[in-house]
Amino acid sequence: MSFEKYYEVFKAYSDIYSDEYRKRIETLEPLLMKYMPSKGRVLDLACGAGGFSFLLEDLGFQVVGLDSSEAMLERAREFARDKRSKVEFVRGDARELPFEDNSFDYVLFIDSLVHFEPAELNRVFKEITRVLTPGGRFILQFTDLRELLPVLMNGTVVGAEYWISRVLTDEEEKTVVIEFQSEKESFRVRFNVWGKTAVELLAKLYFRQVHSENLNEHTYFQVYVPKK
Repeated sequence: MSFEKYYEVFKAYSDIYSDEYRKRIETLEPLLMKYMPSKGRVLDLACGAGGFSFLLEDLGFQVVGLDSSEAMLERAREFARDKRSKVEFVRGDARELPFEDNSFDYVLFIDSLVHFEPAELNRVFKEITRVLTPGGRFILQFTDLRELLPVLMNGTVVGAEYWISRVLTDEEEKTVVIEFQSEKESFRVRFNVWGKTAVELLAKLYFRQVHSENLNEHTYFQVYVPKK
């Protein structure tokens, strides 16, 4: 039940040239330009295939992409060679970042909360605070999976080939196992369930929120500055 199969089959996360991935970039690019007004050093945390890293590089930022998956990093490096990009891609743990204090003017964290349990995400937020410069900005985009669960239980179609055939939550709805089905195969992935209120309460320990908006009914874009 790893995420590798999930990212492999859904081009929105694995193929930066796909229409699905470009749609994600087109949605966020105007907001990133608005809330990242000064050029500087950026950490693209849980960067995956690197699409947002390349976008920010094209906009004039110095970018480091970090991910725990070697498979995703290799994909990002292949795209980097194709694009002749200078983005540095690093394998590392978001809970223990391999960077010095005050290393980045911005930290970008897009669509990755589902990988972390509460105690783990607490460590991630603490590390983000550490590596951000005073006055730096933490850019967060996430889906309120708690709100979305009832929709998913109705057999939502995902991508071009797959639909959701089963949704299995634990008693406290802290995690959910989602089964994805196609005409040829099925696979399951376990997600950590995060709601907007829980995210904001945890972030409040380390950051001050300066902006929040809905991208759609269940997805949020937020900007924070560290309290330090």
